[in-house]
Amino acid sequence: MTFRNRHECKFLVDEAVATRVVRAVQPFTAPDPHGGTRRDPRYPVVSLYLDDARRSLGRETVEGLATRFKLRVRSYGEHDRVFLEVKRRHDRVVQKLRCALPPALLADALAGAPVLPPDGGAASALGEFQRLLLLRRARPVAVVRYDREAYVGRGDDEVRVTIDRGLRALATDAAELPGDDARYRPVPLPGVVLELKFTERMPHWMHAAIVANDLRRVSCSKYCRALAAISAADDWIS
Repeated sequence: MTFRNRHECKFLVDEAVATRVVRAVQPFTAPDPHGGTRRDPRYPVVSLYLDDARRSLGRETVEGLATRFKLRVRSYGEHDRVFLEVKRRHDRVVQKLRCALPPALLADALAGAPVLPPDGGAASALGEFQRLLLLRRARPVAVVRYDREAYVGRGDDEVRVTIDRGLRALATDAAELPGDDARYRPVPLPGVVLELKFTERMPHWMHAAIVANDLRRVSCSKYCRALAAISAADDWIS
């Protein structure tokens, strides 16, 4: 079982700053090939978060525990597969473990039933996801949806620049990732979420973009922001 170590730097910026950053990194990046078109590299991201009845995984993030994890199921504008993900954080280093499944197998997987991933090598990832799911007595709690504009490094697709807009959330207890449902509630944010992601060392051009735009790193958990928005609207499903 192999976790991928990554660094993820988050910033909350206005659209003008986001535009300047995209312009600055263009010589070193290309639109995400898994996203939209070259002219509009945007695509929807839908994440189903799992937690226990006390929302302990969310509370651990809010409290800033140095070592913590999230359990989520994610789709990237695709309809033929979803990704079960364990996202661990050790201080500022992020580790991800994921397993792709057909949506038809999702309910069984979240119930802890034995399922066979199409990629046999992902069986250990699925096993770890289900182990943590049962250990924390986690179940579907909230769906978070947003539109992502994404770019990858030329020659290194582990380097990514993403901009997330239109964050919205939906309380749920179902093993599904709804599409553009009218029940989604907007999650207020003071700007758009800009993320710079890389392994090992930050590329020089990425550092230059941070300095040129005076970017200040922030903690911004979309899941925790979604929980707050849902709680304020009394949309909890107990």
